[in-house]
Amino acid sequence: MNAVNAVDSSNWTNATVGYETFKIPPQYENPYKSDFNMYEFDEDIDVFTIRFVNPNIMSLYGYFIEHNSHIQKVKVSGHDAVHFMGYDRYSSKNNSKLWFSSGEEFYYITWNGEKITPEIKEVVKSCSDSKYSHDEFYDILSEEFNNYKIVNSVESQRYDYPTDNRHHSFYSIGTNGFSVGVIN
Repeated sequence: MNAVNAVDSSNWTNATVGYETFKIPPQYENPYKSDFNMYEFDEDIDVFTIRFVNPNIMSLYGYFIEHNSHIQKVKVSGHDAVHFMGYDRYSSKNNSKLWFSSGEEFYYITWNGEKITPEIKEVVKSCSDSKYSHDEFYDILSEEFNNYKIVNSVESQRYDYPTDNRHHSFYSIGTNGFSVGVIN
């Protein structure tokens, strides 16, 4: 790291999100909301947010792929990552999302801007290394996106299922495959 991009994070505060502790840049201290699943600096989640996504990888990752114009595989502070960038017409700003893993868990960071800044790199650097190899990381995300497409395909057909109170449609994706059906 050259001197121009050096970031001194020794006096940054920490925040625990999911199972990791992240260093928080001074400009994003004092969050609007912070809990186990999320550190949200501002009511507008695109300003700066760290989110634990394991419970929702499929739906969030699929949504980001469908709603962002720029998607790039990158390496950030030793972590394999996916950088999403899109334009928000309501705020008239470009926003970024960076997906990465720490340990066996998946996280993303959002911020205003197009570039992965030295501060964002330092936030990623502050967490544990990923337990996944390069291929495993991208295979997991690819599988989750494929599941997202299947679920959305099924959901788009739900209007064809019986709608009276005696029927309930379901879908399930697990290690044993994919299931869909109607319970009487």
